[in-house]
Amino acid sequence: MNALAQEAAPLRWRRGWAVLGVLLMAATAAIALLPATRRLTAMALALPAGDKLLHMLAFAALMGWWGNLYHRPRPRLGVAAACLLFGLLIELAQWPHNPRDASVWDLAADALGLGLGALLLRTPLAGVLACIERVLGLQPERR
Repeated sequence: MNALAQEAAPLRWRRGWAVLGVLLMAATAAIALLPATRRLTAMALALPAGDKLLHMLAFAALMGWWGNLYHRPRPRLGVAAACLLFGLLIELAQWPHNPRDASVWDLAADALGLGLGALLLRTPLAGVLACIERVLGLQPERR
């Protein structure tokens, strides 16, 4: 376990953060699957590899979120595996729908995003949710 994980305070609102994480995943799935979200992604899709950039950013955010809840290496590995499975399920759900399509490259971008998120969790970003709790007065001040 790295020094940042040892410093992270336990979260008092752990269940609430987990519920928000599930809602974040639901929003990710909705953006990926619902036809009404095409406008949201149109600008990124106009960029070269913009779709892959969206995948990377979304999955880096998911890894960062869940990595703030789980600080030990083994649970984080489980989080990464669960998020990759989530990405695979999204790709499978997109398969029969035009103009969206399943792509192994999207899944690769998801995996790269998870790796980026894991790297960012080696920085003070690993304690963002604990910091928010402290700022909101939900955790005692550190000494």
